[in-house]
Amino acid sequence: MEPKTQLHKHLEGTPVDAMEYRRIVGCLRYLLQIRPDLLYSVGMASRYMERPTIIHHKGPQEIDIFGYSDNDLAGDLDGRKSTSGMTFYFNKSLVFWNSQRQKIVSLSSGEAEFMATTTAACHAL
Repeated sequence: MEPKTQLHKHLEGTPVDAMEYRRIVGCLRYLLQIRPDLLYSVGMASRYMERPTIIHHKGPQEIDIFGYSDNDLAGDLDGRKSTSGMTFYFNKSLVFWNSQRQKIVSLSSGEAEFMATTTAACHAL
């Protein structure tokens, strides 16, 4: 949410799907466990869950969460195991990163990518 954003009830505004708005705010509330600096913004967005309008919906939509994963195939020359790496960003700030050797030997680059993507998905949840 942009600094100094002023939200208030827009009874005449165009309403949006309240269930979708509540789902987004719920996901943001879950993120408060690792990002307490979002407390004020999420609290402001939570005030308007009864009848959100387009103006209310723009605030939570500005929050961007994304991640990347990659691997190398058989990078460990002794054990022939691949290494997986991942990064997760909140807006443009790095909030989590990890690099680890895979537990099994991958027989193809597709299998190694699948292992890396699966590990990243587990960390994302």
